[in-house]
Amino acid sequence: MADGQTEFEVMSDECTIRILGPVDVVTPDGPRPVGGRQARAVLATLAVGAGHAVSIDLLNQALWGDRPPASAANTLQSYISDLRRLLGAGSIARVNHSYELDIDPRAIDAVRFEALLGEAAAARDQPKECARLGREALGLWRGRPFGELADDEALHLEALRLDELRLATMELCLEAELALGHAELVLGELEVAIEEHPYREHLWHLLIETLAGQGRRVEALRACKRLRGMLNEVGVEAGDDLVALERRILEGHLPMP
Repeated sequence: MADGQTEFEVMSDECTIRILGPVDVVTPDGPRPVGGRQARAVLATLAVGAGHAVSIDLLNQALWGDRPPASAANTLQSYISDLRRLLGAGSIARVNHSYELDIDPRAIDAVRFEALLGEAAAARDQPKECARLGREALGLWRGRPFGELADDEALHLEALRLDELRLATMELCLEAELALGHAELVLGELEVAIEEHPYREHLWHLLIETLAGQGRRVEALRACKRLRGMLNEVGVEAGDDLVALERRILEGHLPMP
């Protein structure tokens, strides 16, 4: 495999289905709109179920909840036909009372993202490669998963799961960058991330350890105090890890930069 190439690269002549942001399709000629909200919901639901048949009942649920109209079957078939014209005639197969995307799963950005995350995690002991793969994975994101569909009942749990994986990837990248000695660059990114996710304790721990490792002991202890106060406000006791970290800093056992 060539340097910089991953197992999960998609060939340039294939369409890419993107759900790590507003739902759309990228063709060799560029991005293409999928259609209205309901058409995007059908494509998103099929993409989440990639590799498996998605029942018509589930698709109807995604479109209309518990009250599908009398025209539901014809309307769904119309959306499927439109998606086949966009993705290719054989892109969506009918399987009994279900539909299934019949495409290379690597053509879905979320699948590629999770694959890259897995490769990055496996390369944790190679910080440069870990950071490269993690940054490539994060580069696939364009906003909230599924865009304006993220709060729809059929997609909400998957949106939360993907968001959690995005945060885990970001933390993995930051750890790798710190291992490479890029503390000054990482500090700013950590501060922004904490403002966006103030109750993400691992981000706080990375910030505190980085400040301490830079010899900024007072700032590190101030961050410990701030985190402890925020946790107390929501009725959560500081964990043993924070207590131990604070003790090490107080005793002068600072992490190495």
